[in-house]
Amino acid sequence: METPKVKSNGGSTSYYDIPLNAKDLQDLIEYKNMGFALGNIFKACYRFGEKEGNELEYEIRKMEFFINRLKRVYKIDEETT
Repeated sequence: METPKVKSNGGSTSYYDIPLNAKDLQDLIEYKNMGFALGNIFKACYRFGEKEGNELEYEIRKMEFFINRLKRVYKIDEETT
């Protein structure tokens, strides 16, 4: 399912709206219909550098892993970008 595009004029736009009943990241992930890979990237970005026992390199590699999954899903070739 393709998400409708919202034109931005540089100000606040509807894609930044947060649902009133959102209490945690999972609520936002579901509201924005993020899949598994995108949801994991979102969570990793939100907690970046805060999770005990994880080095920043681990966090970055985890995001990179899920970004590469998205590239395969959307058929994005590194050489054409």
